[in-house]
Amino acid sequence: MPVSFLGQGLIFEDFLPLGWSPGPLPPTIALSRLNAENQQLLGAEASLDEVRVQDALKDESPALLHELQRLEFKLNVLLRLTAELAKRSSHLPAPHHIKLAAQGLEWIGDDAPQMGSSGILDLYINTTLPQPLRLPVTVIGNRAHTESAAAQMQFSGLSDQVVELIEKLIFRHHRRLVAGARIAPKKP
Repeated sequence: MPVSFLGQGLIFEDFLPLGWSPGPLPPTIALSRLNAENQQLLGAEASLDEVRVQDALKDESPALLHELQRLEFKLNVLLRLTAELAKRSSHLPAPHHIKLAAQGLEWIGDDAPQMGSSGILDLYINTTLPQPLRLPVTVIGNRAHTESAAAQMQFSGLSDQVVELIEKLIFRHHRRLVAGARIAPKKP
C-alpha cells in the first residue's frame, strides 16, 4: 500500500500504548456497543482539553471566575491522581509509533500485525484517561519504514459520530503542535 493510504488530511503521529487482539471483526450488536463506548471516551477526552475559563466568562464577576478556576484546578489534580492509580493497576501496553487518520491507522514496528489480519486494536489516546479506544480493524497493507515495518490498518464499522470525533482529536493534536512550535525557543 502507498504511504498516502491515510489520505491527504491532518495526521496524528505519536508514540502511544497499543494493544492487539486478533480475530474476526465484531458482529453488529458488539460493533454498536464499541461505537457507543468510543464515542463516550472521545467526548471525555475532548472535555479535558484546556478551556479558557476567563474567555468563556469574561462578563462574569471576578470572584466567580476565581472560584471556577480554583475548582477546575482541584478537579485536574484529582483526575491526574486517579489516572495515575488506574495506570499502575492496569498495566498499559507498550507504546508504539503510530500515525492516525479518521479512516485508519499505521502501526510502525516489527511487532505490527501482518497483512490480512483483522481484530480489535486498543489505542490509548490520553494518559489522563487510561481507557482505550477499541477499534475494529483490518490490516490492508504492510510497507517498509525507515526503522522497521509498518502495518496499514483500516477501521471497520465505525459510526459517523466516532469518525467525526477522531477527526476533531486529530485537529486538536495538530493545533497543540502548532501552538507548541510558536512558543518553542528558536535555535541560533
